[in-house]
Amino acid sequence: MGPSAPRTLECRTSAKLWQTKAVLASRPLSLSRDAEPLGRATAASPGTLDSSRPPDGNTDEVRFTAIMRNPFIVGSWVRADNFFGRSSLMERALEGAQDSVWIVGARRMGKTSVLKELEYRTIHNPQSAFVPLYWDLEGSGDARGLAEGLLDAVEDSEAFRRAIDLGIEEVEGLNVVDMLATLVRRTVRSGWRLLLLIDEGEEFLAIARNDLSALLRIRRVLQKGPDIRTVMTSTRRLARIDERVDYVTSPFLQGFVPPCYLAPLDASEARALLARGQFSDDECTTMIDQTSRHPFLLQLLASRLFESRDLASVIGQVSSDEMIANFFAVDFQTLEPLDRRILEELARAGRLEPVDLARNIDVTVDVLDPTLIALRTMGYVSFDGDACHVGNAFFDRWLRRAQALPTPEVAS
Repeated sequence: MGPSAPRTLECRTSAKLWQTKAVLASRPLSLSRDAEPLGRATAASPGTLDSSRPPDGNTDEVRFTAIMRNPFIVGSWVRADNFFGRSSLMERALEGAQDSVWIVGARRMGKTSVLKELEYRTIHNPQSAFVPLYWDLEGSGDARGLAEGLLDAVEDSEAFRRAIDLGIEEVEGLNVVDMLATLVRRTVRSGWRLLLLIDEGEEFLAIARNDLSALLRIRRVLQKGPDIRTVMTSTRRLARIDERVDYVTSPFLQGFVPPCYLAPLDASEARALLARGQFSDDECTTMIDQTSRHPFLLQLLASRLFESRDLASVIGQVSSDEMIANFFAVDFQTLEPLDRRILEELARAGRLEPVDLARNIDVTVDVLDPTLIALRTMGYVSFDGDACHVGNAFFDRWLRRAQALPTPEVAS
């Protein structure tokens, strides 16, 4: 709970936050980027009046037709009833001993959804000691951009401002370090802890190049112990930040390591998600096998199958979809050189045991093992017994095409 003053019902600010959370728990969140149809789709819309036929002589009879709505959400973050799994990760982020949590995941693996779900659960839990603030770093570029993004985050979150009794004019014009420090102080003064949810953490790489002193001062605020808990998401690229910069003090990621890797859904989570579409068991098994439970690919297949009910056709369409090819191309470029060499070799060879893979790419097994573990955890690589292969069938086909290798037939 932090070393703040005792929290009692007599504390005016604490009572205000309890009221804020109670109100928010009874109504949908009001967030600037929350497109409700995307974030709150349900399996069936409310019944709609069927006016095509009049009541059969009974004036009390009203006919409703339940119109099934596509329950799958593709390309947008999700939360609440649309959020599946990740229970151990959520517990670690909210209740773990570590106050600096770094979540590493592939693109479209659900990093933003994890942060949005943490925000949602915290606001809707009146027992929580935290006040959440979601901060998207994308496109910041430098310290000034970070300050603008943080100000936008505060402005977008009415719940946060009400909880700590903050007027936006109180932080306008501050640099990013002073603004962060002010937000932490105001939160603690209110008897609460700040849960800072940082998305697109790779932007700190640009800050390290352009303004190292600002980066180190930001780190000092983020490491304020129990006053603030920081949950940051990124791809593996952020690890470069401690390799490229000659730190006089502690490295930026000290306190955040080791990271939590965001894995694909497990089998039960994937089936719970697919159950929304009322698919056959064989269809569910095929989709899980083809995607290896990658949440974006699973939602995409399920959404298209829900509309067409022709799985073979859907798999063929997704395999040749330029949007998916672009997704894989961009994702592939976020990986480290050794990551890419491993995946290219597995696409060429099909399946390899680690010792053979290490020999083929000219590294030792000791060098290969930690990278292979990380790639496996994030879903880029899968194992069958002792042999490993590319994580999912769609990514494998894209890698083969990118290297002009023979492509296996699409599963029917």
